Amino acid sequence: MPSSATAKRGTKARGKSGARFAWLERWWKVALLVALVTIGLPLAHALFGEVVALLGGAVLFGFLLGRWTAK
Repeated sequence: MPSSATAKRGTKARGKSGARFAWLERWWKVALLVALVTIGLPLAHALFGEVVALLGGAVLFGFLLGRWTAK
């Protein structure tokens, strides 16, 4: 078991690097969502049809939104 000093030092080191790239944590999700909509939705439409693409996109969007906003 690590000592409390080691645990405190570990959380402090993670906090510094996390603060530097905190904006990246939110915006990579936005970029992924935009890429899925602009590339994935037309591709699914071409391969499987309109109904499957829309239903699949709605399910995937709901799943991702739920996971990303869960506490």
